Amino acid sequence: MSGGFGVRGSRFGVLVPRFSVLGSGFALVAALCAGCRGHVPPANAGLAAGSLRGFNVLLVTIDTLRADHVGVYGSALGLTPTLDRFASEGLRFEVAHAHVPMTLPSHTTIMTGLYPVANGVHDNGSFRFDGAKPTLAGTLKRAGYRTGAFVGAFVLDARFGLNAGFDVYDDRVQGSSANLEIVQRPADAVLAPAADWILNRENDRQFPARQQSPINQQWFAWVHLYDPHEPYAPPEPFASRYGQDPYSGEIAYADAALGRFFDRLRGAALDRTLVVITSDHGESLGEHGERTHGLFAYEATLRVPLIVWAPAAITPAVVAAPARLVDVAPTILDLVGVSPAPADGRALRPLVTTDQPADDPGSYFEALNANLTRNWAPLKGFVRDRLKLVDLPIPELYDLAADPAEQRNLYASQRERARDLESRLDRVSAAAAASTPAPIDSDAATRLRSLGYVVSTAPRPARTFTPADDPKRLVHLDGMLDAAAASLARGDAAAAIASLQAAIDQRPDLTIAYDRLAFALRTTGRTRDALALLDRAAREGHADRALMRSLAGALRDTGDTTRALAVLEPLAREDGSDLQTLDALGQAYARAGRPRDAETAFKLVLEASPNASVTWNNLGSLYLSENRTPDALAALETAVAINPDLPGAHNGLGVVYARRGELDRAAEEWRKALALRPDLADARANLDRVTARENRR
Repeated sequence: MSGGFGVRGSRFGVLVPRFSVLGSGFALVAALCAGCRGHVPPANAGLAAGSLRGFNVLLVTIDTLRADHVGVYGSALGLTPTLDRFASEGLRFEVAHAHVPMTLPSHTTIMTGLYPVANGVHDNGSFRFDGAKPTLAGTLKRAGYRTGAFVGAFVLDARFGLNAGFDVYDDRVQGSSANLEIVQRPADAVLAPAADWILNRENDRQFPARQQSPINQQWFAWVHLYDPHEPYAPPEPFASRYGQDPYSGEIAYADAALGRFFDRLRGAALDRTLVVITSDHGESLGEHGERTHGLFAYEATLRVPLIVWAPAAITPAVVAAPARLVDVAPTILDLVGVSPAPADGRALRPLVTTDQPADDPGSYFEALNANLTRNWAPLKGFVRDRLKLVDLPIPELYDLAADPAEQRNLYASQRERARDLESRLDRVSAAAAASTPAPIDSDAATRLRSLGYVVSTAPRPARTFTPADDPKRLVHLDGMLDAAAASLARGDAAAAIASLQAAIDQRPDLTIAYDRLAFALRTTGRTRDALALLDRAAREGHADRALMRSLAGALRDTGDTTRALAVLEPLAREDGSDLQTLDALGQAYARAGRPRDAETAFKLVLEASPNASVTWNNLGSLYLSENRTPDALAALETAVAINPDLPGAHNGLGVVYARRGELDRAAEEWRKALALRPDLADARANLDRVTARENRR
C-alpha cells in the first residue's frame, strides 16, 4: 500500500488534551540518559490483572476505519484529533489485525474473543450469532455491570444475535428499504442516546424503566459508528472540506462527533472508565483492484487501529508486539478483574508490563463472502511474525516488514517459509465448528442490499476450486457488482443496470448479477424486462434459490400468480426455514385469492423473525383486503413501530382510519406515505379523494 501503515512514535506527547479529564493523573515519560545504570522496568510494569477493578468500560468501534488514516498511525491529513489524543495518553498497539473484513463477523470476534471458525459467524446477514458462546457483554453483566449497545447500521440489528448479554440494545436504524435509502444513522444520532444511557438520563420512551439502574452502578457501553462505510456522504462542513475525499470526510466527522461525546461525558463519567477504541476492518480504496472491502484480506482491510486508555492507571506507550481483535474481550476482562471464558484471544496486558520479547501466536483471517455468494474460491490465511499467507488456488506469501504494500508474492520462490503458516492454518481450520447460513426475511435482505451487501441464504455444494475461481482473476467482476450496489444506493438505477449487464456479458454464469439486474430493472418499473431476464437465466441453468424467488416475484407482479406459485411452492417444501421464500409465497397466495394460505405463510415468517416490518405490512394489507380492520390496524401499527419509514404501511393505516371515519388521521398517514414515497399512487389518490370531499363541504 502506498503510504503504508507507518509508525510515528515521535508524535506522542505533542498533542495537548482539549479537556482536563484526559490529562489528569498521567505521569510524564522521561527519556533515559545514556549514563543511567541498572534495569529500568517498563512504564506500565505495575499494571496487574484486576488493576482497573471497579472501572466502567467503554468500547468504541468505528466501522471501515483504515489504520493509516489515523494521525498517530502515520496520517498527515489531520482527520482524527480525538483518537490521536487518546492514543497519546494511553496505549497504542502498533500492529492490530482483524479476522474478517466484514462488519457482523468482525464484531462477533470482538465480542466473543473467538475466531469465526469457533463463533460460527462468517458473513453479514446470512449468519446469526446463536448466543451459545459467552460474550463480553454477558460476562460483564453477570459480574454486576449494566450493559448497553448503540449501533449505527442495520447490519448489526439485534436479529443477527449480537444483542446477547445487553440490557439495552439500541438498533433503532431507520430508512425505507423500498426506496433504497441507506439504513444507518450518523454518529451524532448514535452517540446522543449512548451518552444519555451512560449518564443515566435516558427516558422511558427510549428504554424501559426496568432497564434503568442507579448512577453508581458500573456500566459497559458499546458504541458503533458506521460513518466511514461506503457510500461516503459526510455532513457539512466535512462534505465541502473533503469534497475530493469523502471517505476522509466521514472519518473526520466521526472523530469530531466522538470529541463532542467525550466532552459531554467528562468528569465523573470518565474518571474511572476504561476506554478501548478500534475498528472492525479497513477499506481497500482501490488497492489490489478492490474498491471497498470483503473480497480480499490485504492489510488495507485487515489492519486496524487499537487504542486502550484509562485515567491515572495506564501510562502512555506504544506497543510493538502484534495484537488481534480476538484479544479485545480477554484484555478488557483481565484489566477489570473479571474471569474470561476460554477464547482464541489472549489478554494484552502482559505485553506492556514486561520488557521481555513476546511470542507472536499469529492471527487467522478469512474473507468468504465471494465464496458464499458467487461460488468463487474461499479465502483463508494466517499471519505471524510479519509473514503472511493467503490460501487460495493461486497462493500468496508476503513479507510485511519488507513489503508492507503486499506487491511481491513470495510463495513460488520461498515456499519453505510458508510451511509453518500452512500448518497453523490447517490446525485452526480443523477445529472449525460446523455452521451454515441462516435464513433471513425479505425485509432484512432488502435492507442489507441497500447497504451494498450481497447475502447468501443457502449453503453451496462442495466443489474443487481452480485458479479460474481465484478472486484475483475475478476482481474486475466484483468491482462491477460493487459499483452497481453503490449506484442503486444513491438512486442511479441506470448506472447500476449498465454495470450489471456488462458483468453478465463477461461472465454469463454470474448468477448474482442476473438477480441484481432484475432488481434494478424492477425499481425503474421495467417488470416485464426483469421477468424476461430471469426466465432466460433460469432456462440457461444459471438459477439459484434467490434468482428463482426473484423470478416468482416478477411473475406475481405481472399477474401470473399460477406460474409464481409453481416456482415458489417447491422452494418452500424444500426448505421451510427460508423466510424470504415464505414471505414471497404469502404475497403470491394473497394475489391468487388464497387469504388463509397467505396468512399462514406470513405468520410463519413472523414467528421466526418478529421484527420483519415488511411482513407485518404485508399481513396488514391482507387483513385490509378481507375487511378485517381491527387486525389490519394491529399489524400495520406493529410495522411502523418497527420501521416508521414504510410508505405502504402508512398508506394502509390511512385506509384503516378512513374506514373508521377518522379522516383527519387518515390524511395525516397518507401525507406521511407521500413524504416517504412521492410516487405512491394509492396514497395520492386516497388523499385527493379526502381533499375533494372536504372541498365539496
